[in-house]
Amino acid sequence: MLTEDSYHKNKELKKKTLSKSDMILLSKLEEDSRQSLSQLAVKLRISQQLLAYRLKSLKKRKILSGFYTQINFPMFGYTKYRLLVRISDYSQKKEKEIIDYLIHHPNVQWIIECGGQWDYIINFIAKNVVQFDHFLKEFKNKFPKQIQNYDVIIVIEFIELGRSYFTKKRRDVNRLSYFGRDYKSIKVDSTDLNVLHLISENARMNAAEIANKIGVSFNTVSSRINKLKEKGIIRAFKPLINLENTPYETYKAAFKFQNCTEQKENEIIDYLKTDMRVVALIKLLGKWDFEIEFEVDSGKSMMDFIRGFRDKFKDIIKEFELIPLYHEFKYNYFPGDLIS
Repeated sequence: MLTEDSYHKNKELKKKTLSKSDMILLSKLEEDSRQSLSQLAVKLRISQQLLAYRLKSLKKRKILSGFYTQINFPMFGYTKYRLLVRISDYSQKKEKEIIDYLIHHPNVQWIIECGGQWDYIINFIAKNVVQFDHFLKEFKNKFPKQIQNYDVIIVIEFIELGRSYFTKKRRDVNRLSYFGRDYKSIKVDSTDLNVLHLISENARMNAAEIANKIGVSFNTVSSRINKLKEKGIIRAFKPLINLENTPYETYKAAFKFQNCTEQKENEIIDYLKTDMRVVALIKLLGKWDFEIEFEVDSGKSMMDFIRGFRDKFKDIIKEFELIPLYHEFKYNYFPGDLIS
């Protein structure tokens, strides 16, 4: 006989299940979320009607919540500052005020709820430390009772490895995808900026709709997007996947090293880049030197990964912190003050 507890357990398990077809579709969206339904359908060898149904199902199950454009903001002279925040005097009403304030701030790039000693991680894109300091002061003044503690880290470099585990058993890395290194500044005009702004949080917005909103032709929009990709300003079009509604969990492991040479750093990257659980490697300036973002399907896999890495590089690891990641509230790579 099915008890009420087992019924709800089975219902929750079913909700978090990803089928093989789900995984294949998500992997194709990871490759390029802007491709048309007809292009996607051809690659998946299914009808557009079935594809539309599967996309709708992923959204209904709150696995897929949107599509964003990965914009190379360092090419505009911006740096990413990370704010880790501990909240006190908590209430749902006040939490909503904080999240709404951050979501509507034009230069807040990422907001995620997390575990461990912090409650939220907030990424802020700023032209300089003065701009970031202004944001931080404004944030603290607006919520003086809630911001119990915080820490600031500068993101120096991001190495993206992606979610190969959706469809592959092993990852072959011929060339690493770096993000955040020194870039030569590239000039863009208001049309480019308006296009980037519109597709930053809606990567699948079609060219006709963009053209109508900013008052240019369809061909102009298509041409501008292609040129922005060629220049490297647009890096990718990605799906916003809520992993908390899947069998997978996301973690950040932050490390402080001692006696770490460039040769040892390259050894670390070589060791991690083929591990299917690793989705990104991040170089930091501040309390931590290096961060691994990884995704696993069990607590055992998480422990095996952390223990394996700590054992392999125990001679240079001074301290580390493991941060479980939960719900993402915002993901936007466009510095909004460029058009405000």
